[in-house]
Amino acid sequence: MPPTVLLDGRQLAELAALYRQGDAEALEIVRSLQARADAILDQPVVRVTDKGSVAGGESSIGESSNDYRSLAKYWWPDPAADDGAPYIRRDGEVNPACYADHFDASRLVFLAESLQVLSLATWFTGDAAYRERAVAQLETWFVTPESRQSAHFQFAQIVPGRPGLRPSGLIEARQLIYVTESILLLEGADALPASLSSALRAWFRDLLTWFRTSDKGLAAGKASNNVALWYDLQCLAYAWFVGDDTLVQYIVTEVAVTRREDQVDLDGSLPAELDRANPMDYVAFTLAAMSQLSRYGDAAGVPIWHQADGDGRSFQRAHEWFIQQAEVKESREASQGLLGEAGSSDQQGQVVSRLDETGDLILQLAMVNRLADARRRMLEVRGRQTKRKTVRIAELERELASSEKKLKTLTQKQGKEAEQIMEENKQASARLERLEKELVKAREARIKELQDVIHRQEEQARDGERQRELQQQVKDQKEKLAQLETRFRDAKRQFDTRFAESETAKDALAGENDRLERELKQRDTDNQKLKEKEKRFGELLKSNEKELEKLLKAFRERPKASAVDDAKQREEIKKLKQELRGQQRKVGRLQETADRQKLRADYFKERSDKILKSRSWRMTAVLRKLTGGDSGKKR
Repeated sequence: MPPTVLLDGRQLAELAALYRQGDAEALEIVRSLQARADAILDQPVVRVTDKGSVAGGESSIGESSNDYRSLAKYWWPDPAADDGAPYIRRDGEVNPACYADHFDASRLVFLAESLQVLSLATWFTGDAAYRERAVAQLETWFVTPESRQSAHFQFAQIVPGRPGLRPSGLIEARQLIYVTESILLLEGADALPASLSSALRAWFRDLLTWFRTSDKGLAAGKASNNVALWYDLQCLAYAWFVGDDTLVQYIVTEVAVTRREDQVDLDGSLPAELDRANPMDYVAFTLAAMSQLSRYGDAAGVPIWHQADGDGRSFQRAHEWFIQQAEVKESREASQGLLGEAGSSDQQGQVVSRLDETGDLILQLAMVNRLADARRRMLEVRGRQTKRKTVRIAELERELASSEKKLKTLTQKQGKEAEQIMEENKQASARLERLEKELVKAREARIKELQDVIHRQEEQARDGERQRELQQQVKDQKEKLAQLETRFRDAKRQFDTRFAESETAKDALAGENDRLERELKQRDTDNQKLKEKEKRFGELLKSNEKELEKLLKAFRERPKASAVDDAKQREEIKKLKQELRGQQRKVGRLQETADRQKLRADYFKERSDKILKSRSWRMTAVLRKLTGGDSGKKR
């Protein structure tokens, strides 16, 4: 059984089994399908780049030939302008230029329809020619770089001379919904290579991302008419195709509720579509989107079609309103509408021919089914009415026979019998008057009941307004909560960053403290060495002084000699004194050096203390700032 959603996989499997068994009707259906598929084989593969790149005019819209381009259907050149721009709107009148060859609308329709036919023919017959042509068409439009379409519809339904966004252009992309159905059908028949299936899902994943993030896509999602429903349907179909189950559940459970509230009125009508040039056409078009949304909802386990809000709004209610409008309108204009009374095969043929203009094969099948259901229900209603009329005619005939019998009896009787009959007539007249009075009272009571119903409906409408206000409040609260969570996450990131900076600063301070401690220890060692040198020089000075004293003492105690010896002795004493003074100067310089080294050591010690205090204070300030604590308080 193929994994399709809009196409009933069970019915396709049963029809394929009947075809293999030689069932006459199944053979006729498949032969008709093969005829259409053979006609497609005779035509070339279509490319989005077939439009070429023509400079100037309408066809210059877009950045490259790979971009999908189309012209808005209801916009026409302004006859008062030389170049026709800016175009003017004529609602309900299709500009035939939108189907011109330098636009892609007709090519996209052919792409979807040809893939539907080829995939169905492949499913039933397994013919390699149909499979190969389908594979070639898919590779050409979605995979091959030179001919593939860019995964967006930015230039769909452009209006020359009016550069603003046109969210309604995304409706044209609905043809790709049926392309995904064709791909699923081909995969169910094992007719697609795995690499091609992967490439196709990658392309549709990019398209889904553009739908949900681009300005044009977001604007389509905020529309208040059928554009929003077709946008939801496409997001749902593409999410289903690429396997985004989270998005599928969000759309069928959350978005569908919003669409019912925004577009379906209390009586089931669609106010946003009734102001158009052909309102019933647009209502039918919107119901088609609702129906296909419901098919995906059923596949996801959520019955969207029958779901109703507290005030009774539902997709089913909108469909019932549409059928009711088709049944109650008996004028010629209504009978020529989209559904009309569905009373003849000619009228059904007119409806199908009008649907052919949309290019949606599955939409045609769905609406033909709707026509059959509407006709069946109308025939049932008319049958019941005919039966009631037949019973009433029989009752009237019996009453007429009874009256004739009474009249005949009256003509035969005379006297009192005639007076009695006249008296009975008077009594009947009195009873009739009483019945008329009772009827007036009943009518007044009915009017009062209708007024009460209207009053209750007005109260329900007010309750609906209050419910929407509450939902808006809940939505606002959720947004505020999301903002608070974002602020909390930002604050946490800032705290983590500052905490990491503080840890880095602590490590840097610890390294600086270790370096200063090593310098202090080195200074203490140098001071100790200087003290030892000072001590040695002091001992040397004392030793020199003692030797000098010894020499002076020896000089005094020596015997008197000659003048020559005295001169030599004086010369020696002079040299010794000079050496002593040199030693004293050297000791003085060493003492000065030692003093300077001591002063320098004291300076470095004082400086290291200040640096340690400064570092400690800065570290404390950083920690307080990061933790948010006050001075002198621990957190």
